[in-house]
Amino acid sequence: MSSKVWTAWTLTRQINPREHVGTMKRDAYGQLPENSYPRTHRLGPLQPTVPWLVRLADDAGTFRLLCFDFDGKDANGVSPDLMEQAADDCDALASTLDQLGIAHVVCQSSGTGGRHLWVALYGCSAGTVAALAGAARANFSTLDHGMLCNPRTGGARPPLSPHRDGSSSTVLRGFLNTLTEPSTSTDDIVALTARLNASRPAPRPVESNPSGPVDAGYSSHRPLHATGQAHMATVNGGSNPSWTGFMCLLAAASAGWSLADVAREARTAPGMEHYRTKNTTRGRKARSAAEAATRLERQWAKAQHYSALQAPLPRRQAPVDLSELTAIVNVTDALLTRFRVSPGRWGRTEAGISQRTILSCLAYLSLQTGKRTVAASTRDLALMAGLGRMTAARALTALADTGFLERASLSDGGNAAEWRLTSDFSTAYGTVGTQPLDNPRPPTELFNLRAALLTTLERQLTEGRHDLFTRPGLGHLAGQLYALFAQHPALTVESAARLLGVTARHTATILSRLRHHRLIMKHPDGWAKAKRDLRDHAARIVGVAGLLLDRVSRYRAERDVWAWWQAEVDQMNAAPRQRSRRPHVSSRTLTFVEEAPGERSWPRYPRGHDRRGDHRTARQLVDDGALQPDARWKYLGHAA
Repeated sequence: MSSKVWTAWTLTRQINPREHVGTMKRDAYGQLPENSYPRTHRLGPLQPTVPWLVRLADDAGTFRLLCFDFDGKDANGVSPDLMEQAADDCDALASTLDQLGIAHVVCQSSGTGGRHLWVALYGCSAGTVAALAGAARANFSTLDHGMLCNPRTGGARPPLSPHRDGSSSTVLRGFLNTLTEPSTSTDDIVALTARLNASRPAPRPVESNPSGPVDAGYSSHRPLHATGQAHMATVNGGSNPSWTGFMCLLAAASAGWSLADVAREARTAPGMEHYRTKNTTRGRKARSAAEAATRLERQWAKAQHYSALQAPLPRRQAPVDLSELTAIVNVTDALLTRFRVSPGRWGRTEAGISQRTILSCLAYLSLQTGKRTVAASTRDLALMAGLGRMTAARALTALADTGFLERASLSDGGNAAEWRLTSDFSTAYGTVGTQPLDNPRPPTELFNLRAALLTTLERQLTEGRHDLFTRPGLGHLAGQLYALFAQHPALTVESAARLLGVTARHTATILSRLRHHRLIMKHPDGWAKAKRDLRDHAARIVGVAGLLLDRVSRYRAERDVWAWWQAEVDQMNAAPRQRSRRPHVSSRTLTFVEEAPGERSWPRYPRGHDRRGDHRTARQLVDDGALQPDARWKYLGHAA
C-alpha cells in the first residue's frame, strides 16, 4: 500500500499503541505558542483540530514504534548549518538501517526541514530501546533522543500530521505500510545498537575513522596526519558529508593551515563535499560561491577553537582499565552537577570563575585520556581556557588548597606537573551509604556517557573562548554568559544571574556590554543570542583581536627558550669529553637532528660579556625565528 492511500488521521489510528493521542492546546487568542501536548484525544472517527502526537510505547511500557528526531535548531531557533547536519545524520542512520534490512520511513517533520525516521516494532523493552538511544546519540549530535528514553510520555507527530506552523510531516523515503505492518524484532534492534556502538566516533573526533571509502590517489597540497588525510580523501564525503567536512577542518586546524589553505582544498578534496554542495530533499545541490565561502569561514572559526582545546592532548590510547574510566566519568558527572546546583561558589569572584574553567579543562583532559592523573602545564591549561598563564597558575594553586585537585607530581625540567581530580564531589556511582555495590555500568553505556560529557564540556569551553572574552576585553564571565545563550533560547537578568551565581546588578552590566556589541538581542522572554556572530568584529573594536593567537606564539617562544637553556645546562654539566660539538647560533646551514621524538640538537646558547647566559638575546632570537633551519641569520656579531 503506498503512502497516497493514507491520511494523517487514518494512519495515526493504525499505528498508535494507545487508545488516545496527545494534542496541543490553544491559548486565549486561539494561537499555538508552545510545542507541548498537554491534552488527550481518543482514537475515533473525528480528527483533532490541533496538531497531535502518538506515543511510542504502549500502556505496559513496551515500545511499538521508534522515532529518531533529527533537529537542526539551537537556542536561537533554526540553524542552517545544523539543519543540513541533521539531514546528513538522518541519511547516515537510514543507510545503516538499509544495510541491516530494517524497514523504515523518513519524513520531513515540518517546513523548517527537520527529519523524523520511523521504525515499527513487534515489541521491544524500554531498556533495549534506551541502549539504542544512547548509541545513536553518540553517533549523531543532532539527534534528540529524549523520547526514546521515556516509555511513559515519549512521542512524536506521526507522518502526514499537521505542524503548528501550518506545514505538515511529509514522507521523503519509504512506504507507510511498513509502519502498519511491523517487521522489526528485538534482535534487529540489538544488532543495530551493536553496529552503532562499533561506529561511534573516537573521543577525539579528529582521530575517528572515515565514514566511507577513501580515494587512495588523492593527496592534499599541504601535509596532514594520516587520519586527517583519510578524511580529506573520503569519497563524496562518505555517509555523513557534514561530519566528514568538519573533521577535515579539524585536521587542517591541528596542522596549522590557514583559511586560504582550506578554501583551496575545499575546491577539490573529496571529503569536503559538504562545502561545495548541500543536502536537499532532491539530492545534493551545488552551493553558490558566496554561500560556500560564508559557511566555510564560519565552520573554520569553530574548528580552530576545538583544535586549541584538543592541542595539549597526547596520542589516543584505548583505556585498559574500565574501572578507572568509570571513576573518571562519575567524578566529571558529579563536577558538572556541582557547577549547576552551586553556581555561587564559582561565580561570585573573578578567581572563582577562572577556577571553574580550569577544573573543566582538567576534567576534559581526564575524559579524553582515560587517566585519573594527567600531565598539564600551566600554559596549556591557560590556552585551553582562554586565560593568562598566571591566572591559570593561581587557579590551580587555589583548587589544590581547597581540595578539589591533587598535585600528583611537580613539574620537572621539561615535564609538566601532574594533576588529579579528587573524588569528593558526590557519592560514587553504585554506592549506597557505606555499602559498595558491585554493579558497574556496561562498557557501551559507559562509553556513550563519556561521549555525552565530552560534548558538554567541549561546548562550554569553546563557546566562551574568544579574544573578546579575555581580561583586556569584556572578561571571562562575559564569555560564560555568552556560552549560556547557546543552551537556552532566552534568559532574563534574574535567570542569567542564577545560572552564573552572581548578582542581578553584575549580570545586567554584562548583558549591557554584550548588547552594546550586538552579540545579543531583545526577546519576549528576556534576551537571546543574536542571529549573526559578531564576536570578531567586536574584538577588533575593543582592540583585542588576535590576542589568543599572540598568546600562543609567546608561550611557544617561552617553551623554546626554556628547552634551549635546559640543553645548555646539560651540556655544561657533562664531562668535557662527552660534550658534543655544537655550532654557534649564527652558523649556516643549521640542521636539527631528530635523535628521538621530542629531542633535537641545539646550537650554543648566547652569552653576555660576563660569559653568563643572555636570556634576553635568546628570547629575541627565538622570536625572530633564528632557530629555524632555513633562517638566514643576520646577527653575526654575537659572541660564541
